[in-house]
Amino acid sequence: MSAVLTPARMRATMFQRSLREHPGPAVAALTGLLTAGWLIRYGVYGNPHTLSILAGTWVLGWIVLPLMLGGGRGRVRPSHLRLEPVGSVPAAAGLLLASAVGIGPLVSLVALASLPVHAARYGFRGVLAAGAGALLLWLTGLIGSAFALETIGHAGGPVGAILTGVFTGAVMGVLGSVWAVASWITALLAGPPPHVVRWLPWFPGSWPLSAATGSPLRTAALLGGLVAIVVGFALAYLLLVRRSLVTGASWRPRRAPVSPTPSPSPSPARTGGRRLAGGWWGPGPVWAVTGRELRTWGRHPLRLQYLAFAVIYGALLAGLPMVADANLLVPWAGVFTALWAAAMSAGLVGLDGTALWMPFTTPDGERAEVRGRALAWLLLVAPIALALTVAGILLTPEVDPLPAIAVLPAVLGAGATVPVWVSLLRVRPVPDPRHPTSADNPTDIISVLVASAAGLLAAAAPMALIIWGPDGLRWPAPVLGLAAGAAMWAGGAWLADDRLATRGAEVLTAAGRRTRPPETPIPLTWDAAWYRENRATAWALILLMAGWIPVIPQGLMVLVLDIRGGWIVASHFTGATRTGTAVAMVALGGAVLLTGLVLWGRRPRPTA
Repeated sequence: MSAVLTPARMRATMFQRSLREHPGPAVAALTGLLTAGWLIRYGVYGNPHTLSILAGTWVLGWIVLPLMLGGGRGRVRPSHLRLEPVGSVPAAAGLLLASAVGIGPLVSLVALASLPVHAARYGFRGVLAAGAGALLLWLTGLIGSAFALETIGHAGGPVGAILTGVFTGAVMGVLGSVWAVASWITALLAGPPPHVVRWLPWFPGSWPLSAATGSPLRTAALLGGLVAIVVGFALAYLLLVRRSLVTGASWRPRRAPVSPTPSPSPSPARTGGRRLAGGWWGPGPVWAVTGRELRTWGRHPLRLQYLAFAVIYGALLAGLPMVADANLLVPWAGVFTALWAAAMSAGLVGLDGTALWMPFTTPDGERAEVRGRALAWLLLVAPIALALTVAGILLTPEVDPLPAIAVLPAVLGAGATVPVWVSLLRVRPVPDPRHPTSADNPTDIISVLVASAAGLLAAAAPMALIIWGPDGLRWPAPVLGLAAGAAMWAGGAWLADDRLATRGAEVLTAAGRRTRPPETPIPLTWDAAWYRENRATAWALILLMAGWIPVIPQGLMVLVLDIRGGWIVASHFTGATRTGTAVAMVALGGAVLLTGLVLWGRRPRPTA
């Protein structure tokens, strides 16, 4: 019994500390309880079919969302018990009991109470059947979430990584297109259409309420089906825990045996670019790095996860509005995919660990490293983005494809090199680069925003020509987009070269850490001595705060919302001059922000 309760006590201790140190869990609990309260209220007056769909979707979200939100952190995992003298069954039971400690299980239990509340209209037998079904749904979510986190969220193979990316991309795509499906959600709350109701008996979320209204035999059959699902998940989780306790890994694909005889001709990637002739990728250190990066993209779980996320998310952002008869975004599927692929690539250096030393041991290796990474990203993402763009154009021939065609090369050019620079600028190492998991996220929100902003900045020139240019001069927009992409490629490559050449030792040290490097402490009051020693940091902060003034109020709010005011410079002009002034303000603010980022990257770092 002690072996079963120990993981729960460990989880309770970690949960108490997280409540004391961070307000996030308390805010999440309040939000979840408010949502669960609304679901209970809907169970009193709402449609039973809609309530079944909402309850089943809640359980499905409980299983899927932790994969997207890093639910693996703070959990007691099977590997934590590997050195303990405990059997597989007590370990699995203890881990599941520990999984029940937290905000998610509690809120889910409250939310699923809406099923017996709704079944109160059918009498005591209905409440009893619906309550048993709700409890079985809760166990399905509890065990299914633990099983998913260990098989998919912590998988070391490509299948688990791709599935994680597909799950998270689908959830984020639906949430990002909620405006398009809002009308469907409103209709669903009033009652699902008849063709949906016909399929509900095959949906486990509808079984508790169906059991509350059916005959005793049907009730037993439906509750037995839920029991079978729970038992199936429990047996699968037990086998997973047993494997983890024996091998130390929940799931790791078998690798092909390595031949004991070394290859007579080592690949260019393994020689750091010194043996360059006659390789598959042709001569040159850039192509050697490109080949290495392409092979890494095909084998590294987190890279595969990020790529799958970008493809699914971009396709859904463009395609889901079709359900609301809004086809304008369909040709932009490739642009969205390229934009998010760049954002998700803004921290890949943190996954390399100490392997980053190789460019420094090769003549001109820093330049080859930057361009090889950029070229590999372009060779990987460009065909996918182009295929999605062509598919979107073919699906919606009535939509003007010129804007998407013009913007795509600009976004691709910016996404190839700027994320490399951002990744070198903000290195976030992972605890174990050899065995990363989906919880080891090497990016942060600032890196994602900078990488995304680079693509948007590159797309501004062709879009400005299409929107505000003369009608007869719209055709050069793709050429302008290609030029903007080339300019962003060159700018990002130059910044990355400078970063790797001047701060190479700092980048290598940060990538080799097992924890985040310490940040420069910034005083909250004026400190002349601190300013003299950290002028680059001070000016970086000033520029990063001031740069948003010309970008948003002086530029974007004028162009998008037609804001006017005495302090708005563009308001003192009219026509094309007003538009040009606002565009110039956006460019000025972008330059200020870029300068601030460069200075921030060159700020002095404190020693650990």
